[in-house]
Amino acid sequence: MNSATLPATGRRWAWPWQRRAAASAAAEAPGVYVQWEHLLALEYGARRVRWPPQTASARSQLAGRHRSRVRGRGLDFIELRHYLSGDDTRAIDWRASLRAGRMQVRVYAEERDRPTWLLVDQRLSMFFARRGALGSVVAAEAAAVWGWRALSGGDRVGGLVFGDDGLDEVPPRRGRRSMLHFLERLAARNRALRADSTLPAAPAQLDAALAVLARHAPREAVIALFSDFDGLGDATRERLFALARHNDLVLLPVWDDPRTTTPGARLVVSDGRLQLPIDHADRGVADRLAAIAHARTTRLLALRAELGCAVMPLLTTEPALLQLARGMDSAPAGARRR
Repeated sequence: MNSATLPATGRRWAWPWQRRAAASAAAEAPGVYVQWEHLLALEYGARRVRWPPQTASARSQLAGRHRSRVRGRGLDFIELRHYLSGDDTRAIDWRASLRAGRMQVRVYAEERDRPTWLLVDQRLSMFFARRGALGSVVAAEAAAVWGWRALSGGDRVGGLVFGDDGLDEVPPRRGRRSMLHFLERLAARNRALRADSTLPAAPAQLDAALAVLARHAPREAVIALFSDFDGLGDATRERLFALARHNDLVLLPVWDDPRTTTPGARLVVSDGRLQLPIDHADRGVADRLAAIAHARTTRLLALRAELGCAVMPLLTTEPALLQLARGMDSAPAGARRR
């Protein structure tokens, strides 16, 4: 696994006051690059986002996803059953025992923290948007909001940040230090993106990141994947299915808002080496681009029913915090954002 070094210090880890020179370039390009300080400042707003299960409405996409499957002493009552040798005597329900004529104990759902894994795509394919912030910035901001909110709920937070040339891993731990380290790696990967990059596109990096995650998050984890899903194929579906089988998987595709396409516009896109002119005035070109975008959207949304996971699309034209706040407290979205 590769880890990008910091331009300002050349070290793997540095606090923000040691990185002012490196952050100055990002400060001059809001929406193109993300600052570490900005990801840190999202903590306050993240704490105000509804979060299951305590405060989210019953129709929320994530309602009920955070409860432990372990039975023990907690707040949520499950059942009454006969007393067995070794049961905690504090759980005995004396009134129910008198009515049944046998000793009865109350069983509750045990409350316990779950590790949260954030997978954030920072490949060159995310370095694009017609309007608003680039997809790479939206993904970084959304991951920061998700991580801060999970951390405030007592969960361990960590994740993987993957680019075209490798990935960085931060194992989930309690406390702010782990979250700060993750945001540091995320900001470093984001600042490494360049339109004139000589790195070849790496669609296979999505599968590589999922393979690494499968080894470290075998079960009982909350997994949030922020990506444009470039490289989505049969192997990706199999890896996602394996993860969703024993974990709570949430897919957050970052999409360019189709409403920002200006009819008749002429654009030039580049992968850093080659340039391709796109003429939206050409009906055939516009129809082919629309068909490609629709096929990817349909294939991704179909995973919701196939995998039984939540899908929360994020657009590049709105702040990630507002989109997550709205998505957390809304019914599962289908074609609403197409």
